[in-house]
Amino acid sequence: MKKNFVLLVFLFVGYFSLAQKQGIGLRLGDPVGITYKKYLPRNHAFELGIGGASPQWHRTYYQNSFDEYSKYDNYRYVGHTVESTVYLQARYLFHYDIPVEGMQGKLDWYWGAGAMLKLAKIKYRYKDAENGPATFTDIKTDIDIGPEGILGMEYFFDDIPLSVFGEASLLVELADRPGAVRVFGGVGLRYIFKPR
Repeated sequence: MKKNFVLLVFLFVGYFSLAQKQGIGLRLGDPVGITYKKYLPRNHAFELGIGGASPQWHRTYYQNSFDEYSKYDNYRYVGHTVESTVYLQARYLFHYDIPVEGMQGKLDWYWGAGAMLKLAKIKYRYKDAENGPATFTDIKTDIDIGPEGILGMEYFFDDIPLSVFGEASLLVELADRPGAVRVFGGVGLRYIFKPR
């Protein structure tokens, strides 16, 4: 599944001509992954991202999720292990110049909106709340999806085809914990393909 999605992303990227500036790079943070950005006319941009997260992140979130599942109503949470996590992002962004006198390169700030889908495989450990010390395990697929608001900055170097960026975003979950608000952030580096 992951290999097919990555192939689909690269085919989608290949579909676009190099008539406009575009970049592909690495994002570090939450999530960690690959980002593709197409810079459109009038300082707009379209971005796709795929990534993952450390199994140690969002521990409280998954513990609280256990309490939300009616399946576990008569059980007591013992612990959990995150076995895998995949994030998919699609965004539409608006870039604005930040004029800095004497600065080489170009600095932008941007904002936008998009959607995020997160799939996580969680192995829960739990006990019967009333009957004995036996520990049970169960694997759940945690699916979070919702709109995302983004705010960030990107610096484009003059002499080399690279940009660096930093950003923060808010996700409002539509599923599986409707109304939950989650904060994400990251920094990264992109190689810029300029039009010929």
